[in-house]
Amino acid sequence: MPNAPVKVAPMQNIKKLYDLSQPLFHNCPGWPDYDPTTVSVDYRIALHGFNAETLRMNTHTGTHLDVPRHFFEDGKTVDQVPLETFMGPAVFCDLRHKPADTPITAGDLAPFLSRFTPGDLVILNTGFGKKRGFTDEYLHKWVYLSGDGAKLLVKAGVKGVGIDALSIGGWGGPEKGRPCHEALLGAGVFVMEELFIPDELMDGKKRLVSAFPLLLRECGGAPARVVAYEME
Repeated sequence: MPNAPVKVAPMQNIKKLYDLSQPLFHNCPGWPDYDPTTVSVDYRIALHGFNAETLRMNTHTGTHLDVPRHFFEDGKTVDQVPLETFMGPAVFCDLRHKPADTPITAGDLAPFLSRFTPGDLVILNTGFGKKRGFTDEYLHKWVYLSGDGAKLLVKAGVKGVGIDALSIGGWGGPEKGRPCHEALLGAGVFVMEELFIPDELMDGKKRLVSAFPLLLRECGGAPARVVAYEME
């Protein structure tokens, strides 16, 4: 059955687009335990009359979404989540002061609470999006969301949470990675990971954000092109 139509602002009301996505490419940074991403040109104009590439990657590589199936066997998969879930007003939270390898706690998020409205998206700017690369800091010591921070966001009624790091959970064991995933995904809140956040968006304004995933059946995550809209 096709997805229901999503109502959006008229194009003439869109002043500017901001790409919040990290590029995918051969051997790009990714979760340290995953096989490397590979991109090969298997058909070439000189031989076949056209170029076509083969991409091999984990679905949780680059800018991507997590949905409940990622952590729950009976959770909704990407193709089961209504399309309108992946679009809405977004609050950008400046957490670039947090030291590496530390959690974003409920206390860190408390100053932003008055800006959250049920149905919002919340995007956590840790500054790690600009550090993307093959460094120990980026691959193992990013700033992540704690379990109590995730529960605060669930209580606030948000429908999606994003972060500009490899994962919304931390590296180093399930005690860092599972609590926030379980709290968010268990409540039906989708997750955006490995975003890139332009400085222009850190002015305190809400923006309309879309985070549409590839329509992958029976998957707990999918690559996405995440975009923020500057309206007239």
